[in-house]
Amino acid sequence: MTNFMFDLTNDLFEIDDSKEIINLETEQCQQAFLFSEELNNHKLRQWQVYFQCLTLLAFEEWLYQREPSLTIVREQSSTLQYEYANVLDAVCNLEIGNFKVCLLPSLLLTNDEIAIPRTVIDLPEYTAHFYIVIGVDEELEIAVIKGFLRYDQLVNLKAELEPEADWNYYIPLIQFNQEVDELLLYLQCLATTAIPLPEIPSSRQDILRRVQIGLLNLLPQLHNRPLWKILTWEQGTAVLTTPLLLNWLYQSINKNTASLTKHLSDLLQILTQEAVNVGGWLIQQVDGAIQTLSWELIPAVSELRSTSPTLQLNESNPVEELQVILLDIQDNNQLDIPFTAVRAFQEVKLDKLLRLYALIWCLPESENGWTLLLILKAINDNQSASRFTLRVSDQIEVLDEEELITNNNNYIYTQVEGNYDDKFLATVISDTGERLVFPPFEFIRE
Repeated sequence: MTNFMFDLTNDLFEIDDSKEIINLETEQCQQAFLFSEELNNHKLRQWQVYFQCLTLLAFEEWLYQREPSLTIVREQSSTLQYEYANVLDAVCNLEIGNFKVCLLPSLLLTNDEIAIPRTVIDLPEYTAHFYIVIGVDEELEIAVIKGFLRYDQLVNLKAELEPEADWNYYIPLIQFNQEVDELLLYLQCLATTAIPLPEIPSSRQDILRRVQIGLLNLLPQLHNRPLWKILTWEQGTAVLTTPLLLNWLYQSINKNTASLTKHLSDLLQILTQEAVNVGGWLIQQVDGAIQTLSWELIPAVSELRSTSPTLQLNESNPVEELQVILLDIQDNNQLDIPFTAVRAFQEVKLDKLLRLYALIWCLPESENGWTLLLILKAINDNQSASRFTLRVSDQIEVLDEEELITNNNNYIYTQVEGNYDDKFLATVISDTGERLVFPPFEFIRE
C-alpha cells in the first residue's frame, strides 16, 4: 500500500509529524467488516464494532513492527465476543505478557477529548494496566497511537471528574502520555505489581439480588438502546459483570420478547438463588436446602412390577406411585432409567396439592454430564380439572414446557441433560398465574 504521507489532503496535516503511521491493509479492513457484519445488532452497532476491530488490528500491527517479542493474547478480548462488543466501546481484556491492556478507539483527527467508558475504569472485571488511544481513519486505512495512560494515572485524573450521563469519562488528549516508546519500555521491563489493579468485590451477587426485579422489568424494554438510557449505574453494573445476562441481552436482539422475558425470570433465579446440590444425593447427603424445602429421598426399587395397580390406588404411597409411573414411562416412551438413579419428591400446594418427583443420574463418562428427570402429578384430585405448566430452564434458554391437566390420574414429565457446569430451574405455574419456583438443581461432583 502506498504510504499515505504522499496522499494527504491539507486537512490531515494536523497529524503530528512525530506520530508513527500504521498502514491497514485492505484485507484487514475486510476482515473487520465481515466480523462486524455477523453481529446480531449490526444495523445499530456495526460501525462501532468495525471501528474496534480496526483499532485492534492496527495495534497488533504496530506492536509486531516495533517489538516482535511482545505477543498479544486476544482470545478473551471484549471485541471478539459479540455479547461484550454489543455494549462496550473499547477493546478490553487484551493481554501482553502479564499486563492487561485496554484500547480506546478514536477518530484520527479528534484531538480534544477522549471518551473512556466508565465500565473500563470503575469495574475491576474490565480494568487494565494500560489504556491506549488509537486514532483510526478507515477511509484512508491508517491509524496512529495517540497516547496512553497507566491505570494509576487514570485513577488520579478520574478523581477530579464525574462520569457523564452516557457512562463515559471525558479526558483531554493532552493528559495522555504521547511518548509511545515509554509504553514499550513498560511492557518489557515493568513489573505488574508496580500498577496494582482492583480486585473484584465479593458483593457482585448481592447487587444482582438487589436489582433483579428492576432488571426483569427493564431489560426487555431496551430494544437495542444503550444500557445507560434505561438502567441506573447499579443496575448496569449487575448486567456488565454477569456474563450470562450479557449473553441474554445479546440473544434478545433477534428473538421473541415474550419468550425471552420468560427465560430472563428463570435466569435471574438461577443467578441469585442458592442451588440444591443433587450430586450429594448420590451419596445420600442431604444438605440444608433439601431439608428446608422438604425434599425426601426415595429408596430405589430393584425391579419394577410388570403388573401394577392404577396410579390413584398408589398415590398415597410415593414409592409405589413412582414405581408405576416409571414403568409407564419406560414402556411407552422407551426411556431407560438406570437403577442407580437417585429419586426424591416433595409435595406442594398451588391451587391444588401436587407432587413433584426428581430423578438424577450421571451420563456415561464419555458424555461427561448428568440427567434430571422431573415428574409432576396432582394428589387426591377429585375436583374439577385444572391446568399446570412445568417449565425447565438452564442458563441459556427455556428447555421445555409441559402442561398437566389434573384428571384421569394424568402426570407429565420432562427430561433434560447437561454438563457439570449447568444448572436447571423448575417452575410450576397454575392456570391462574400463580407460580412456584424451585431452587436450581446443580451437580457438584465430590
